[in-house]
Amino acid sequence: MKSLIKIPVLSLFITLTKAKEVCWAEKFGFKCCKENHIDNVSDSDGDWAQENGDWCGLKDYQEKECWSEKFGVSCCPEYTKINYSDGDGDWHYNYATGEWCGIREPYASKCWAEKHGYECCLENHLDYVTDKYGKRWSEENGKKCGIATTQEIDYSSTAETCWTKSYKLVSFYNCCKYDYINPNDDSSGFGKWFNFKVNGRTYTVCAMKNGYPYWNDRERYDETREQWNDFKSKWGEGKEIDVNNFERLSVVPGKDESQLNFGWYSTTTDYSLIRFGTTKYLTKENEVRGTNYKCKAINGTQYYCNQVTVIGLEPNSTYYYQRNLNGNWEESIEFKTHDPYNFRFIFLGDPQIGASHNVLSIDKYIDDDESLRNDAFNWNMTIYNSYSKANEASLILSAGDNTDSGQSPSDRDILRYPDELEYDLIKQEKEYSSLLLPELMQKVPFASAVGNHESFTASFRYHFNTPNSLEVESNNQIPGYDYASVTPGYSYFFKYNNVLIIVLESNYGTEEQYETLLEKACSTYPGVDWRIALFHHDIYSNGFNHSEEERVLLLRQWLTKLLYKNKIDLVINGHDHIYSASHFISYDINNSNQYKYNITEIERNKIYKDHKGTMYITANSSTGSKLYKTKDYDMGYLYFYNQTYSSTFGILDFKNENGKVQMKITSYEVDTYNITDGPYIFEKDANEISFNTTTTTTTTTTTTAKKSMTTTINIISTPESCWSLPDYPCCRNKKTDVVYTDDNGNWGIENENWCGIIRESEENTCWSLPDYSCCKDKNIDVIYTDNMGNWGIENGEWCGIIRESMMEEICWSLPDYPCCNNNNIAVVITDDKGNWGIENGEWCGILKE
Repeated sequence: MKSLIKIPVLSLFITLTKAKEVCWAEKFGFKCCKENHIDNVSDSDGDWAQENGDWCGLKDYQEKECWSEKFGVSCCPEYTKINYSDGDGDWHYNYATGEWCGIREPYASKCWAEKHGYECCLENHLDYVTDKYGKRWSEENGKKCGIATTQEIDYSSTAETCWTKSYKLVSFYNCCKYDYINPNDDSSGFGKWFNFKVNGRTYTVCAMKNGYPYWNDRERYDETREQWNDFKSKWGEGKEIDVNNFERLSVVPGKDESQLNFGWYSTTTDYSLIRFGTTKYLTKENEVRGTNYKCKAINGTQYYCNQVTVIGLEPNSTYYYQRNLNGNWEESIEFKTHDPYNFRFIFLGDPQIGASHNVLSIDKYIDDDESLRNDAFNWNMTIYNSYSKANEASLILSAGDNTDSGQSPSDRDILRYPDELEYDLIKQEKEYSSLLLPELMQKVPFASAVGNHESFTASFRYHFNTPNSLEVESNNQIPGYDYASVTPGYSYFFKYNNVLIIVLESNYGTEEQYETLLEKACSTYPGVDWRIALFHHDIYSNGFNHSEEERVLLLRQWLTKLLYKNKIDLVINGHDHIYSASHFISYDINNSNQYKYNITEIERNKIYKDHKGTMYITANSSTGSKLYKTKDYDMGYLYFYNQTYSSTFGILDFKNENGKVQMKITSYEVDTYNITDGPYIFEKDANEISFNTTTTTTTTTTTTAKKSMTTTINIISTPESCWSLPDYPCCRNKKTDVVYTDDNGNWGIENENWCGIIRESEENTCWSLPDYSCCKDKNIDVIYTDNMGNWGIENGEWCGIIRESMMEEICWSLPDYPCCNNNNIAVVITDDKGNWGIENGEWCGILKE
């Protein structure tokens, strides 16, 4: 479409010399008719009528020459859609038969029905009749009309009937007459157009009436004009909304609903502190200290990454927290937890903030800063509207591509343009600043996958303090930077009430890594009712751009089996900037298709009890910064798909009542709250223990670390190390029968899976589990020491060096809590495990004498 916009105005005055018409009927000894005739007959040679008692051929009814025959390909029937174009012309490929046909070249011609005394229909009509000559007829405004087969320019176009008249840069173009004839030039940033071609050359164009640029341009909406103008007035360097502020706070879920993770950039190293408590007026007694490390320099300023985890949150409670930024305490922020039996998540597709650059707006092409401002406003609107519709959601889930920039390192020649590299990387940080701009995101935890646009830098993991993280390293390297490869982010997992969320890094992960992640997540939280996987690449959709690319098909091959094996109920993807919902998909090794999947059909508004298989949803762009097309043929595995050309969001609604748990999935349009799909409803029998399934709970009120705050201690009930990890979980029932014994130990079976039977006594407990295994070589060198113990490296991985000391030195409170450094610390509480104290705002186990 860029070539369209650049056509000089003079091209509108080009006059084509019309070649002398040749009458096709002359080769049969007849003349062509001088007038149009309604009463006519047709044979294999063409259409005939009578004038003055003599037969004559009807000129316009004769089919145009089939240009594709010179390539050995026949021309398509009328009304065939274009799905491929090259320098020779327009083509259609039939995926069912594997055959090509050529689309006859259209040109600005009169309506074919006029020669019969009728006009062509202006609107699209589903009801039509086909006459014996193959022509389609319908009715409009009580009059018979013919369905046009060639496009025409509507020279009567006005601002009321044609969008181009309101767009300054293309206002000299008219709209096309028939919107039901498909465009042959379709670009989301520039709109939908029809090019008239003669012998493969474009001479003039018209715009489709409803084909305005279909990115979410806020300038087009009168309903939000006041808010948009106010936002623009506050935007800019040094103003209230300054995206050069790179120190915005991110709030991420912790390992479970009782924990909360914080992350942020700072320019100092000394203040990784959060105050957290039940009163707005927090003091030093409420402080929780985290970690801080040197991460990146931006515009010559060195930034440090801070990560803090707060524990002990309870449901249906109100808390307050403060961040210490560079030595200064900020204002307190209210944070609420919700009902664990009745709660909601928001799910979102690609925000891709900053993607709407260099596209057509009302009076200009949008530059980088204007696109950032437009997308930031739309993101704010999505966050606040979705939160309102969800009635205070507990979590926000994003399928990734939160930012648009940062892909320049993928260009191996970028070292030739260092200024462009630096500009792109700084622009990505401005997009992260825009992402974290909504104040509501400091009150609702945000969990995101890593998108392909975020996969060439480490910025994602710098900003987000993810729980239970498994590093996924790429082979990429930013040219000019002194590290071997980039770790953009992590695969990770966490539990929220009775839901397990598993986030896969889908850019670089391997089949083995995904298998390890899924098994570890499911064995860590075995008692949940729902399992949800979140990752970027859409492996079951029909997006035009990505749904059949190489990486997507490889992930489909790996994950169809793994997700089904691990009983994942729902998968949420993005990537293609369209919306789709699959049927239930299960894995069957005996299936004849390449990916071994079976389909169980799904419907809206129907309750599925104990469903078989996984449902895959591809979420559309949540800002509308980029909106793509869908493929127009049946993929088989989809129940529904659409493209609303607007910002959208989804809600997962969870209920636990009368021994039943239910998950309801519904999607909405941001601006109108109109339902765009759903609801889909799944139901199961509730597990007996849905919350804290692996823990025993003791509650105490402490005024030491969290003043006047009720704190819950979660203590793992397995005192010995699980020797069978990471390949298999340990048996949870200590009376499980021994089925098999090898050099590793005794094995049993639980839930149809192998499990290791925990040894009754083991002097050298592996204190570093479950995050890291213990070193097999007892003489390994100590590389690093912290308050947990000594660490070594085996096979390129950290491992805990087993203590050779007496049992009283073993830290019995691991892996959930460390042991106290000060063994003379005051005892806050005692349970059947031992004595507990508090250090640095966190529970710790007091070593036994």
